[in-house]
Amino acid sequence: MTADLTPSDPSLPALKGLPMSRRIVSGLDSEGKSAILIDEELQFNETGGILAWLTTSVPADNTGTPPADVVLSLELMQSAASTFIVVRIPPGTGSEMHATDTIDYITMISGRITFGVETGSLTLSPGDVLVDRGIVHSWRNDGDEDAVYTVVAMPASPVVPRP
Repeated sequence: MTADLTPSDPSLPALKGLPMSRRIVSGLDSEGKSAILIDEELQFNETGGILAWLTTSVPADNTGTPPADVVLSLELMQSAASTFIVVRIPPGTGSEMHATDTIDYITMISGRITFGVETGSLTLSPGDVLVDRGIVHSWRNDGDEDAVYTVVAMPASPVVPRP
């Protein structure tokens, strides 16, 4: 089931009308039996990202759930043990060159995205996987449809010193 996204910030026209993602989380119920604990639609934030899950330690604590008021941010991605994010980039949009102190495991779901690095770029297509190891990079959707991908991000040591 999907619903139309209506962002609370009217300055975000690129996100209007995008379907939301559904998050389903398994775990143990109050009787200790395997169960579906969460089944809900997720709300995109102003960057087009959805925090689907996070852990705060390794190994992960499978008995808890993340606080409901956690907001997806770069700081969160660099401080939690892991974050699981669904990203949607509308056509004609992208990011500036940037680097994060994370290792990111990315899987393209739909659309195409140009992944730029200092020495060139390539296009990721549905089914492609990318391991982004904290280098300087950018994202750009040059297509005519939304690009959707998932990211599992974990904090990592910087590959180069930051000024």
